[in-house]
Amino acid sequence: MTEAYHKIIALLEKNEAKYTAFHHAPTVSSEESARIKGTSLHGGAKAIVIQGKKTRSYALFVMPGDLRMDGKKVSAVIGEKFSFAPDPEIATGCVRGSVPPLGSVIGLKTYCDKRLAENETIHFNAGSLTDSVSMKYVDYIAIENPEIVDVTEMDVRE
Repeated sequence: MTEAYHKIIALLEKNEAKYTAFHHAPTVSSEESARIKGTSLHGGAKAIVIQGKKTRSYALFVMPGDLRMDGKKVSAVIGEKFSFAPDPEIATGCVRGSVPPLGSVIGLKTYCDKRLAENETIHFNAGSLTDSVSMKYVDYIAIENPEIVDVTEMDVRE
């Protein structure tokens, strides 16, 4: 278990959040994670690290696992063009696919797409490819206090 995982669990315990922790085979994509955990892809809190082209600063965007980020909307939110972080581990200490939706734990500002609220419970890799957490969306919002934004493309599920 990683340092990030231990920080996440400590944060949840400190805030008396109800959660379930899972240990499982390694997963690197939202699809793999949902399949192995037996959860909906839409309930997966996909965490994407971006880097501003001008400021070079990193930020964390969280959205349902079955939706895609709209680059124009993200640029409007952060006020500049951006790129996906080429190596999220540099910015977060977490390997690609293990970044949690808790920027407060990994030192990044967190933006959460409003569509994640469609889930009563969310699921995410917790700083590890083999450890995940499920928790209530309302608890996630109360603990993380992300900026709620609209950054996903039209619903790709239809």
